[in-house]
Amino acid sequence: MSKILYAAGSMNHINSFHLPYIEKLREDGHEVLIMASGKGADFDIPFVKKMVSLGNVKCQMKIRKILKEEKFDLLILNTTLAAFNIRFCMPKKNRPKVVNFVHGYMFPTEIKSLRNRIFFFCEKILKKKTDRILVMNEDDYKMATENKLCVGDVVMTRGMGARVPSETKVPKEMIYKLHESEDKYIICFVGELYKAKNQRMLICALPEIQIKIPNAVLWFVGDGVDRQNLVDLSEKLNLSNSVYFMGRRKNPFDYIRACDLYVSASEKEGLPFNILEALGCGKTVICSDIKGHRDIIENGKSGFLYENGNMNDFIRLVIEAHDGKISISPEYAISRYNEYSYDSVFLDTYNKMTELL
Repeated sequence: MSKILYAAGSMNHINSFHLPYIEKLREDGHEVLIMASGKGADFDIPFVKKMVSLGNVKCQMKIRKILKEEKFDLLILNTTLAAFNIRFCMPKKNRPKVVNFVHGYMFPTEIKSLRNRIFFFCEKILKKKTDRILVMNEDDYKMATENKLCVGDVVMTRGMGARVPSETKVPKEMIYKLHESEDKYIICFVGELYKAKNQRMLICALPEIQIKIPNAVLWFVGDGVDRQNLVDLSEKLNLSNSVYFMGRRKNPFDYIRACDLYVSASEKEGLPFNILEALGCGKTVICSDIKGHRDIIENGKSGFLYENGNMNDFIRLVIEAHDGKISISPEYAISRYNEYSYDSVFLDTYNKMTELL
């Protein structure tokens, strides 16, 4: 059997998405070692979230030593930072096979920023150290194939597989009472609070929404580096009693089930779990027309897309959903989720991940 390095930027990422795949690899007789930042990794590498930094130079020294000593047969790489640093440290000859599982390229070539040019350049120079690329959306598939970002094949997947529990642990009436949301029209987002998710736009849209829907409120279930900025913005717009910051929840599904409408203003995604989870809870979804979103949401069929960054378009759809002019049946939403559920995708994704063994 084979010796495999399974890597990601952080153990949080590993724990959230990859443990079933690692367990399956071990059940099939492979030796699997984990490289990531954080407790639980076999190789704890404190990656710095910058492509060029002294911290990552130190990480690369450790990685080179590990790769030389361990002699892996296959590397399964996840997240941009880990995938770059590990491939950069590999020798060109007598190297292991490499599968780069792309959870979302973060360098759209239509945006000619220096940052995007750097990320794209890094992928180009490392393509000869990449044997297979797995992607989760059509935009990334096109990006990888047209630019030939690996020496082997580019393979489409349906992601890692979302899981929505069927049972409700906390009744929605209890959630309403706890958060003073009885008789409110609840608009919900679940996920990390940071700039790329563009929660700022959702808050700025709320006063206009409340002109037509006076009882509309926003729920943010999650936390992140941008939380205080969003709290400050809510206070500045006199929305302290209309925008609720719930923090991280082990079971966010009950909050999704309790809401009236699920939304996202994200500016970039891979294949977002939160959208899949909202569908799995039978909710109508309104989200920005970006990669990842449009792979899941068939506009007007399994949800509704608005032009990315177009607040007026977003407001119009929210009001139409409230007025009953647009909606998605819970049954159809759940059927769309089932196409991307863990039970549906696990073996297919696992096989595509391991075909080079």
